[in-house]
Amino acid sequence: MIGKEKARDRFNVTEDADLGYRLARDGFHSGMIGPPTWEEAPIDFRAWRRQRVRWIKGHLQTWLVLMRDPFRTEREMRFRGFASMQLLLGGGIAASFAHGPLAFVILAALLTPYRLLEPIDVILALTGYTVAMLASLSASALSRNWSHLMAAVTMPFYWPLSSLAALIAFAELLVRPHRWTKTAHGVSPRTRYPA
Repeated sequence: MIGKEKARDRFNVTEDADLGYRLARDGFHSGMIGPPTWEEAPIDFRAWRRQRVRWIKGHLQTWLVLMRDPFRTEREMRFRGFASMQLLLGGGIAASFAHGPLAFVILAALLTPYRLLEPIDVILALTGYTVAMLASLSASALSRNWSHLMAAVTMPFYWPLSSLAALIAFAELLVRPHRWTKTAHGVSPRTRYPA
């Protein structure tokens, strides 16, 4: 049984992340449900931004709670779990903030005469982004789900926009930390899938 102190934080806006890490601290493990998932993605920019802001804000909340006492968290999760949390949760948060500035620097390095980056730096950054896009394209091809092709092609726009969502999430965390912006579901014109 989870102790009262570790019960779900009802103010965290990403309850799944919060609860998952609380369970991990108590020694429980979780697994993945195999695809397909019929979760509905946001269908317009406003809905996407609101969802990403809530997710990043909740991830920030979860990370800050876990890092309130990092030695205790490491002791409870063990080193491997603690390191995984830093890479997945902390790395995801850091990436959200870094993509926009990184894209700006890469574009400036490519389009201006200023030598902001060494050629190898530009090649390395572009290779990383290209590998991520190719992985997405490969997943679309392997699953024969061609509807995801557009998502793979538009990734270079998605990543900098995640920085916008991260900045809004950080501001909301300071001003309205417990505001829960729900995602509207049932608005996509997609075909209904059987239960």
